[in-house]
Amino acid sequence: MHFSFAKVQRMPRDPLSRTLELIEAQTIYAGGFIGGGDWSVRFPPPGKIKFFVMGRGSCLLALDGTETPLRLAEGDVFLLARNVGFTVASDLALVPQFSSDIFAKRDSTIIPVGQGNDFLFLGGHLDTSHGGGRLMVESLPDFLHLPGSESGTSRLGGLVADLVEEAADRAPGAEMACSSLAHLLLIQILRRHLSVDQCDQPGWLRAACDSRLAPALALVHGDLTYPWTLTDMARASGMSRTSFTTHFRAIAGVPPLTYLTEWRMRHAERELRREGSSVTRIAQSVGYSSEASFGTAFKRVMGYSPRRNSRILAKNVELPDTT
Repeated sequence: MHFSFAKVQRMPRDPLSRTLELIEAQTIYAGGFIGGGDWSVRFPPPGKIKFFVMGRGSCLLALDGTETPLRLAEGDVFLLARNVGFTVASDLALVPQFSSDIFAKRDSTIIPVGQGNDFLFLGGHLDTSHGGGRLMVESLPDFLHLPGSESGTSRLGGLVADLVEEAADRAPGAEMACSSLAHLLLIQILRRHLSVDQCDQPGWLRAACDSRLAPALALVHGDLTYPWTLTDMARASGMSRTSFTTHFRAIAGVPPLTYLTEWRMRHAERELRREGSSVTRIAQSVGYSSEASFGTAFKRVMGYSPRRNSRILAKNVELPDTT
């Protein structure tokens, strides 16, 4: 089951919602494991941003390349942005089962391992558009461990409890409910990590959560055809050009006008993937009156020409990774 950020289109778009919509982020709830006793499961490098919830009991989580394993306790949330293999187990000395072998035999979203029902381990991942994964990873550390003891009765803790209840009860509609709750859970994880006092890593997602930049981002996101200037953006945020530029670069990792150009090109790239798209029309929709100037900007940002992008995608061939 999955829930798409791009499907929620009736509410006014705040910067974080627009960013997640642009990269076409989809939360995929995969299910999990239930059991007890001695057990160990080995996962290959996921190639995607993964998240886990420890719904009941506890376990050890060992990441390849990380010396000290983590203990996940009931209510803990873990997000993995690094592309490495990992093992979850009651005892890491045990010989693990491979997750692919377990999944091949599954007939439900919750798979029994070991014996009993002492633990419940739930998980999923985040799918994004081509290039969108890089923008997510740039704003996230290799992994995030959010202890349930710190979540308490917060919104994050409440969502964890609701997800666990739906997954454990398996009532009619549980898969849809779990998918929606996983989507909300990831939003809360991002909000918590990207808040001013938690994150010092620049990137698009951090910029989208910055209250001082929000007015400027809402302005330029709302109309990509207008020739926005640095003065326009600074004025919207109530700052001088110098202060705005300094703050924007520290939070987003790029200067304001560079961000604006990249935002326009990623919008264009998304439109170019639609069947029957016109390069000329798309150029105009992101503020370029000349197809030539648009093509130059697109190639500089994306690494390939817009017409080559259209041809490759029309043949349903995956684009090379240019990140």
